[in-house]
Order: sequence, then structure tokens, then C-alpha cells
Amino acid sequence: MTLRVFVHSRSKRAETITLLDSGATENFINISYAQKLKLPIKRLTQERRLFNVDGTPNKAGTLKYYTDIVTRTGTKCTRLCYFLTNLGDNQVILGYLWFTSTQPCYGSTPIFPLFSLT
Repeated sequence: MTLRVFVHSRSKRAETITLLDSGATENFINISYAQKLKLPIKRLTQERRLFNVDGTPNKAGTLKYYTDIVTRTGTKCTRLCYFLTNLGDNQVILGYLWFTSTQPCYGSTPIFPLFSLT
């Protein structure tokens, strides 16, 4: 599933199609897209291994960089971490953390309901 999003930085405003992937454990932005938008890029203290959906290592290698972005979904704003890597044809992937933090709905039905275990 995809979603049209707007990205605002201090110097630019851009629109792109985002891949919604509840199977992705994190959120991602294509590193070249982040550089183009002049997003604040930070280096991870420890690199993380990155694998594709099929279990093969990502050809970009390890995750080295990230950016924190205030993400607005409807009227709700949440600061989320986005890891930067080569995403091929995609510019942004919203993963599990986006789903759990925003609780998007289709009509009145939550797309990704939260469950709490007590």
C-alpha cells in the first residue's frame, strides 16, 4: 500500500509516494533523497546490519545514518527516527513504528490495532 506524503525541511518542501510496510521493523528514507532535502543527518554510534525482505543483505551495506523527523498524521504529531539507506525506487518507507505511533484508520476501523497484554 502506498500513501502520498509531504516532506518539509528548512530549505525545501517536497511531495513523494511512500510505501506503507507493517513488516518493516523501522522507518526508512532514501539517503540521496534526505541529502537532496537537506534533512539533518546524524551518524549512528554503532552500525546496524540491514536485510531485504527476502533475507539477503542490503547492497547498501550497514545502516550508518539516521534522521529524526516530526511526523504528522492527521492532527497527531510524533517525532520518529528514520534510518537512511538506498531504497531503490522508494523514497520513504513507513514501517511498524509509524503504524503503532499513529494508529491510522480506514474509515472508523484501525488499520493496525494495538493490543495490550496484562
